Formats: sequence, C-alpha cells, structure tokens
Amino acid sequence: MSKRYAVLGSPIEHSKSPAIHLAAYRVLGLDWEYGRADVQKGLLRTFLAGLDGPWDGFSVTMPLKEEASRFADVLDSFAELTGATNTLSIDEFGKWHGYNTDVFGIVQAVREARIGEIKHALIIGSGATANSAMVALSVLAPGARVEVLARNPKSRKALIALGKKVGLKTQIAGGLRAASRVSNLTISTVPAGSFDKQAARMASAWFWKPKGALLDVAYNPWPSKLATAWSAKGKRTISGQEMLIWQAVAQIRVFTSGSPERELPNEIAVVSAMQIAVGAAD
Repeated sequence: MSKRYAVLGSPIEHSKSPAIHLAAYRVLGLDWEYGRADVQKGLLRTFLAGLDGPWDGFSVTMPLKEEASRFADVLDSFAELTGATNTLSIDEFGKWHGYNTDVFGIVQAVREARIGEIKHALIIGSGATANSAMVALSVLAPGARVEVLARNPKSRKALIALGKKVGLKTQIAGGLRAASRVSNLTISTVPAGSFDKQAARMASAWFWKPKGALLDVAYNPWPSKLATAWSAKGKRTISGQEMLIWQAVAQIRVFTSGSPERELPNEIAVVSAMQIAVGAAD
C-alpha cells in the first residue's frame, strides 16, 4: 500500500531529504511517495489543516520544530525533553505523534566517527538543534562538562538548564577559541556562514589548536569554514550529512514500525543507499 510523506520547512528547495528517503524506500521495496513543501514559521498548523487528501507523516525542519511539538497530540521522550519535533506521524485514530530523531542522528554520527571519550564538550548555538545536541551529549557522555556559546541570553539560559536537567555540568563558554581548546567534541548548530570570519582567523593562528573533533550540523557548503579551520589543525571533522542520514533512518523506522528504536530490515544496505543518494544530490 502506497503512503505519502514530505519534508516541511523554509527554505526547503535544496533539502536532501527527498533523495535519501526515496533511496531508502527503494531498498525496502516500498512504493511510497516523499516530497517537499515550503512552510514558513507560524504556518504549520494552517498547512496541515489544508492538506489535500490523506498523508501519513512528515519530516519537519527549521523553522518549524518547536511548532511541531506544540501541534502533536503525543510526543516521544526526546521531543518532550527538547521541545523540538522533527518527525510527525498520524495513527489510525487521526492522532499526530511527534518524535525527535535529531538526538539519535547526532549520537550515531558521533559514534560512527569513533572519536573516543568525551569529558568536555562545546555546543555552539542555542536553538532547537542545540537542545537536541545537549540531550545527545547526555547519552554519549553522561556527566560530562558542556560549555554553551550562544548570543541569545534567554535561549542560552534555557539550554544550560536543560543540560543540568539531563545530568550534565553546563556553563557559559568564554569564547570559541578558548572553549574549543579544552573540548573533546565541539558541536556547531548554527546556520552556515555564522562563524566564517572567526574560523578563518583561527585557522591561521599558529597558537590555536582545538583539542577534539568538530560536528558541524551545517553541511552546505562542505567543508564549512569552521570544518576547514579544524582540518587545518589536523583534527577530525564530522559532516552534518551524517546526522541528516541517521535522523532519517530513525524517521523511516517510525514510518515503518511506529518506533524509532526498531531497526529496519537490511538496515546496513539502507544506510549505504542513503549515503550514495546524499552524494548524488550534491
């Protein structure tokens, strides 16, 4: 039986989600549709109320993740904890279930990179994805120290409080250069280009060297200026495309079984097809 899915957000025209979802469906032998729709902030409920016929679920990207949490009738534990939902699925009773698979995406991307023990981490940004990064760190490194570098004092305070809630030792970062020199992992959750000038200065500074790896959620273009700065110092970088693939794996688990934890049939082949599709969509 065919099902209909799509990714919602704005801007959305360059999203790689259709390519990776459709690649996975082919491996799984599913005759499902997956498209995209530009939905601006504040208009998610209006869009869903005006759907043209039955839809089975949606991937949700920026700037709609917080709205999706408010819209869903039922939230999974990660969506409830972070206030950010990136997956919506409707059940047979017409209830919308909201999931946060970004946490899983970050956890898997870091685990696959095999960067070693994380005792100290840095999160750049304080939006929806930063919340997911904080919860992911509580899974990867329970009790670790986490610094937060963000301009918005209100959301920064909330992110630090979330970290403490999940058992992490959180504090405000003194600055990118200083914090990265003591962190085993830096996770940048800000839009592409946000730190380009600073990254270029850091890359050319002989006295600066990051201690650990960088996961940059912004993967277009790749490598980002921040990733280039890390690579120039001989440190490992993890592309946000890895997070994109793994959060999509958990989404497809939800769409096929109703659980983000139930592995897909032949999941290794599914992930391989998704990785090839990401490369083809560049």
